[in-house]
Amino acid sequence: MRDLNALATFVAVVKAGSFTLAADHCGISKALATRHIQDLEVSLGVKLLNRSTRKLGLTQAGERFYDRCSRIVAEADQAVRDVEELSRGSHGLIRISTAITFGRMHLLPAVNDFLVLNPSIQIEVTLSERFADLISGNADLVVRLAEEPRLSNLVARRLAPARWMVVASPDYISRHGVPVMPRDLLDFNCLVYDRPKGGDWRFKGREGEQSIKVSGNLRSNVAEGLLDAAIAGLGIAALPSFAIAPYLASGQLVELLSDYSLPESTLYAVFLPDRRLPERIRTFVQFLADRFSSPAYWRAGKKPV
Repeated sequence: MRDLNALATFVAVVKAGSFTLAADHCGISKALATRHIQDLEVSLGVKLLNRSTRKLGLTQAGERFYDRCSRIVAEADQAVRDVEELSRGSHGLIRISTAITFGRMHLLPAVNDFLVLNPSIQIEVTLSERFADLISGNADLVVRLAEEPRLSNLVARRLAPARWMVVASPDYISRHGVPVMPRDLLDFNCLVYDRPKGGDWRFKGREGEQSIKVSGNLRSNVAEGLLDAAIAGLGIAALPSFAIAPYLASGQLVELLSDYSLPESTLYAVFLPDRRLPERIRTFVQFLADRFSSPAYWRAGKKPV
C-alpha cells in the first residue's frame, strides 16, 4: 500500500500543474512535495511526470496512475468527512416538501418520532401538491408518490410501494349499487383526483388492460378532500392505500372492483446527487426507508406497527 499522502500530493500536482501550488494545497513544503513524487517514481519503477521549466505533463504510466489515484484520494477525503460529521453528531436543518395528504397522515408523524431520536436536528416541512425545486434550493428533500420518477439531475431513493384502490361508502353503495366491471363506472359519480391523467382510471384484470375515462361532480388535487367526499357518500374515488387504510378497517369505506388492479405507485425520497450529502439527510432518508419498508403495510393499507 503506497503512502496516501504521497498519492494525494501526486493528484494535487497534476491538478495544479505546479509543485508550488500543490504544496500550498496540501499544507506541505515544495521540497516535501517533490520528495513524495520522487519516492513514488522510485517505488513504482516508472516515471510519472515529464518536467520542464514551463510546465508539467503526465507520462503514459502517469496518466493511468492518476486516473486510479484521483478516485482513491476522493474516496479517502469523503470517508474522512463522513466520520468527522458523525463524530460531531447529526445536526442542522432539513427542509422537506411532500404532498398534503401523505404529509398529514404519515410524514409529520414520522418527523415527530425522528426528532425524538435526533433532537439537535431542525426540520421544516412544507405540504404542497407542487413538486419543490431542489436545484434552486427551495428544499433539501422531496417525498413523493409516483409510478415512475421522471427526474433529471436528481436521485430518487425507493422507500415503499403504495396500492391504489377504488372505494365508496356503504351509504353510497346502498343508494346507487356497485360497479361490477370497470366500464360500469361510466354510470356512477366518480370523484376525480386532479393530476395528470387523473380522470383516466387504468385497470388490469382477466380481460387485459383497459382505461376508463371517469367523470363526476368533484375534482381536487388533494387526496384528503376526495377522501372526505367519499366517506360522506358523494361518490366513488380511486385513492392510495395509505390514505384510506383506517376507513377500510372501520367500515366507513368499502373496496370496489377488487378483481381488478390500478397501476401501483412507489414512495420516493428525492434529493440532489451530491456525494457530500449531509449526514443528517442521509440519516433521515434511512429512517423513512426503515419505517415504510413493509410491503404488507402498503399493499394491505395498514399502518406500521
